[in-house]
Amino acid sequence: MDWARYLATERGDHGSSASEVGTSQGGVGVVQRSLSLTERTRLNLSHTWYSLVETFGLQRLRAIVSGVSTLPETVEPLFLLGERYESLRKGESETEDEEEVRQRTERFAEDMASRAWVTYRSGFSPLGPSLLTTDAGWGCTIRSGQMLLLNCLFVHFKGRRWRRSGAEDKVVGAGRLSKVKETDVLSMFFDSPSPKHSLSIHNIVREGASFGIVPGHWVGPYVLCQTFNKIFNKGGNSRAAEFLEAPIAMHLVAEAGGIPTLYRSRGYEAAGPSPWKPLLTLIPVTLGVTPSINPCYVPQILTVLSMPQSVGIIGGKPGSSVYVIGRQSDRILYLDPHTLKPCYSEGGKGQGTTDAQGEGEDIADSYFCDAIHHMLCGKLDPSLALGFYCRTKEDFNDLYGRLEALATKHPTTSLVSLAEEPQPEKDYNGLSTEIEGFQLY
Repeated sequence: MDWARYLATERGDHGSSASEVGTSQGGVGVVQRSLSLTERTRLNLSHTWYSLVETFGLQRLRAIVSGVSTLPETVEPLFLLGERYESLRKGESETEDEEEVRQRTERFAEDMASRAWVTYRSGFSPLGPSLLTTDAGWGCTIRSGQMLLLNCLFVHFKGRRWRRSGAEDKVVGAGRLSKVKETDVLSMFFDSPSPKHSLSIHNIVREGASFGIVPGHWVGPYVLCQTFNKIFNKGGNSRAAEFLEAPIAMHLVAEAGGIPTLYRSRGYEAAGPSPWKPLLTLIPVTLGVTPSINPCYVPQILTVLSMPQSVGIIGGKPGSSVYVIGRQSDRILYLDPHTLKPCYSEGGKGQGTTDAQGEGEDIADSYFCDAIHHMLCGKLDPSLALGFYCRTKEDFNDLYGRLEALATKHPTTSLVSLAEEPQPEKDYNGLSTEIEGFQLY
């Protein structure tokens, strides 16, 4: 592979091809109805459009022309899932040669090519009464969330330094984790209503019905995180994880309103009693009321993406969600789910698609890509979900300390507040109800 293609040969407009995350408004009753003719027509047109884009390679061509398929022209370091890479461009140092830059670029490219990529799919079994067999045009937030979970599970099962090219994490790769196959992890996300594919779009839609997830409609990161938390806590993901002999816990930090608070004690509780169970923490946030995040939050988002515990962000621009996987300077790096691929059976063959789409593509290869996109962090939608993975208790304490330092640095605009444990609720039963001759009722 030509790793040098990650570098732009000319300076261009590094805009984004993504649009932003919408929020569905609905409930269980809405899910039980079939789609209207207008809704079905809209979704059929979306499916046709993404099929044409995939068939003729228009999306990749647009990315190349706009410049978002190459890295920004800067000597700033890159961060990918918390891993730091020095600039892939030669700096002003006379001691640095082209070979060093090439090796850095190759290491980064191998890492990027090992990050899971989940996209629109077509040809899967119908999603309940909606009868939809594709999520093209409406499922981008779900796919972005699946990318966060899938990349977290690859770190969990295979180690952060695992590469598809064969390099294994020297610490975590030992023992039982090294025996977990790539397809074992991917199978949790296969597009099937079967309980063993516990993180499939079918099971996510079903479990998220009570939160407002409706087939054919966009959903916001907050609702999606609630659904993931329900799946993990009810044992859906635990059954799959136990099959792979490595359980994982989830901790959702969500408040009814205002700034979410990460309590250290609740993180400990979520990870369970000794021994510590590796913990995935999700923190949905709303960072403004305008179409883009408040600029005061941009430095904090960039700092969060630099933390070693980061497993990315579910976010995007209005109408279109992406999976934010890293950063460089003031730009974020992301994987885009807006590509239509065929649904695959467990045997590895495509369903519900033309031979041209499904022929010759391995099921595992369809969940990875070698393309990179980026955009200005300030263009993100205010509705986001931050993800952190802590393998050990020490990792969680380190994360808590980093977020605490970040909140101290930005006391009036912090992303998240922190506290050791919740304050006990006050008992007002014993208080007097009389104030200077007035009786309170």
